[in-house]
Amino acid sequence: MTVVTNANNMYKRFSPQEDHSGYDYIIIGSGIGGLSTAVFLSKAGKKVLVLERHYVPGGFSHAFKRNDGFLWDVGVHYVGNMDEQTSFLRKMFDYLTDSKLKWAFMGDVYDEVNIGSDKYNFCAGKEKLKETFYQHFPDDKDAIDKYFTAIEKATRFSGLFFLQKSFPWILQKTIGVLFKKLFHRYSSRTTYEVLSSITKNEKLISVLCSQCGNYGLPPKKSSFAAHAIVTTHFMDGGYYPVGGAEQIGKNLIECLHGNHGQLRVHADVNNIVIQNGKVSGVNVNNTFIACKNVISNAGVQNTYTKLLSKKENGTIKAINQINPSSGHLCLYIGLNRSDAELNLPRHNVWFYDNYDFDGIVNKDMTNADAPLHFAYISFPSAKDPSWSELKPSKSTIQAIGAANYAWFEKYEMERWMKRGVDYEEMKTAFKEKMLAKVFELYPQIKDHVVHAEVSSPLTTRHFTNYQHGEIYGMEHSPNRFTIKELVPKTSIKGLYLVGQDIVTVGVGGALASGLLCATSILKFGMARQFKAMSQMHPSH
Repeated sequence: MTVVTNANNMYKRFSPQEDHSGYDYIIIGSGIGGLSTAVFLSKAGKKVLVLERHYVPGGFSHAFKRNDGFLWDVGVHYVGNMDEQTSFLRKMFDYLTDSKLKWAFMGDVYDEVNIGSDKYNFCAGKEKLKETFYQHFPDDKDAIDKYFTAIEKATRFSGLFFLQKSFPWILQKTIGVLFKKLFHRYSSRTTYEVLSSITKNEKLISVLCSQCGNYGLPPKKSSFAAHAIVTTHFMDGGYYPVGGAEQIGKNLIECLHGNHGQLRVHADVNNIVIQNGKVSGVNVNNTFIACKNVISNAGVQNTYTKLLSKKENGTIKAINQINPSSGHLCLYIGLNRSDAELNLPRHNVWFYDNYDFDGIVNKDMTNADAPLHFAYISFPSAKDPSWSELKPSKSTIQAIGAANYAWFEKYEMERWMKRGVDYEEMKTAFKEKMLAKVFELYPQIKDHVVHAEVSSPLTTRHFTNYQHGEIYGMEHSPNRFTIKELVPKTSIKGLYLVGQDIVTVGVGGALASGLLCATSILKFGMARQFKAMSQMHPSH
């Protein structure tokens, strides 16, 4: 594997000989949550050090490439709510990257859903999307209207719910209780429970839930709030970073570097040292660094079960009630023709064998040898307008399927890239199944595949340290939103949490967690930055 280059020496490898004293905050993990918090703090004049165990920073926003010139993102396939005129999320990104991060609109259709032989297009804009559903389900217009009202209310109350996580303790116990109560009306019920109270049309319910892979649980297991947040996030269409997903981390790091923040890779934090109930520092690569404030972007379960020198048994018991999210297998395809030549789309493609999504997940997660019942297909090179200029005769595809970590558990102690014949045969079997499905949908690519490789949940575990190869942190079930410990400021003085576990899945959730964490730390000191973000002008 070739590492994406470290432009302008904005970070370097951790060295125990380097002077690491005097930092106000040490941040564990360089995902979007950690990097955004680091930029907020550094812009406030704080001295910040980000530690990344991988040799490439960026978390799930990083990319990898091969020597034949192909490059794929590993986690960011599209981002919603990026309209430069109206979106506060877009203003946050512009502020945190000095308006250097550019976004490409994916077009009127951002998701194509294939269920059996039926096809549905998800179109940008609420009214267009409603009209699409009306056309497919003309007898269910009233139910469709009620559905849109429900997801809008759930999303509105979710903003209040997440906002109160940054409140001081006394406000969380007063006004925060009201915000939680309003949100729990929606988060405490499954997606299927809410939708089946609106309509008895099972096909319509499935179509409305066909983006459920974006939050990792089928309708009868997912919280309706998670469904509403993610669905609303994409309501006005999908966007992709110009230059690929790695540009998100790259531009955040550049802004961090410009504000005197530091980032070190190959920096594996062994543990967070707690003395007398407060943080005293971290051990990284068996080297102690003293610091009174540590922010963990390593995942809540990793933080409490693996990184704390003193175990918080009450918190561990609470968070262990929530299962890790699902794992996945991903096929990375390289083609020797351009997207234009092969007529590849910018939108994503969802495939389901039938309308019973919960049944599909049960089948696909139970038997590794089962036929392919689900696939998510993304076309990163087609989404990126800069790709064709740099690589005019190449294109890329990613195709994702469900995977159960238990299938691969017996190989977890083996070294990466050296896990043996049986493990490779499992990946090859998936590759053949997924290629067959991609060829069925896009037969024109069949003679142009020049590269195809598979990652498994063990690959995810190796690079992210998520113990079950999960990609979405803690699963987005109703119980997830009842855990009071999922807040930025912990009960341990000087220890803070950030990342998708604090808010919700995805780029938007991770960025919002950074905002909440920085607000919890800086309090009214964030007012200047809020004002600056609100005044950001559209970037061109």
